[in-house]
Amino acid sequence: MSLFTHIRILTYFILTFFLLVLSFFPEGWLIYYLVTTPGLDVIHYLMSPLYLFVAYCGTVLFFGVVHSQVVVRSLLPYRIKPGKYPHHSSMGRLVAVRITADGIFKSMLKIFTFIPFIWGIFLFPYGLRLYGLKCGKNVHIATRTYIETGGLVEIGDNSFIGYNSVVTGHANEDRAIVIDPTKIGKNCLVGTYSIVACGCELGDGSTLGGMSGMLKGQKIPSNEIWIGVPATFLRKRGGTEIPDRKN
Repeated sequence: MSLFTHIRILTYFILTFFLLVLSFFPEGWLIYYLVTTPGLDVIHYLMSPLYLFVAYCGTVLFFGVVHSQVVVRSLLPYRIKPGKYPHHSSMGRLVAVRITADGIFKSMLKIFTFIPFIWGIFLFPYGLRLYGLKCGKNVHIATRTYIETGGLVEIGDNSFIGYNSVVTGHANEDRAIVIDPTKIGKNCLVGTYSIVACGCELGDGSTLGGMSGMLKGQKIPSNEIWIGVPATFLRKRGGTEIPDRKN
C-alpha cells in the first residue's frame, strides 16, 4: 500500500473524529449550561430532554451531510466500482474503509427506531442515500437491517426489506474484496432474517421468504416467490401450486 493511501486513510479517520466531536458540541454545551447555571426554573430541567432531542436531530443531520458529502467524497471512493481488489493493495484498503464509512451515521439513526414509520420509510432510506444507496420511492426498510451503501445496493420503488435482514454488495474471497452490486427490483419483498449476497438480483414483484438466503450471484425472476437456504423456487406470485423440490 502506497504512502499516499496511508495518508488518505489517516486523514479520513482524523477528520471523522473531529467532525464527530464538533457535531455533538450543542449537546455538550446544553448539559454544561444546565449543570453550571444557578437559579434555573424547574421548567428548564423538565424541558431538557426535549432540548437534547432537538439538538441530537441537528447533530445527526449535520454529521450525515458533512461526513458523506465532504469527508467521504474527498478521501474515499464514493461509489465503488465492481471488481476484485486484493486486501493489501491501495484500492483494497480504501474500499474496505469505504464499506464501513457509514457505520457511525447508521448508529446515530438507530435512536429513531421508536418511530417505526418515520424510521423505515423516511429516515433510513433517505439518510443512506447520502452515502450512495440507490433507493427508489416508497421503500420501507425495517429496523435492525444491514444495507450497504457506496453504490453496492439498488432498491426499486415500493419494495420492503424485512426486520434483521442483510443486503450486501461485496464478498471476501482469496484474500481479496470482490465488489458485485446487488439489485432489488420494484415491488419486491425481502423477508425477516433473510440474506441477499453480493451480485444477487430480485426481479420486479419477486419475494424472498423469511429466514432465507440467496447465494452470490443468484437471481430470482420477476413475480416469483423463493424460500430456503439456499433459496429455491416455491411458486409464482399469486399462484397456488408448489413444485416437487426433489425434481
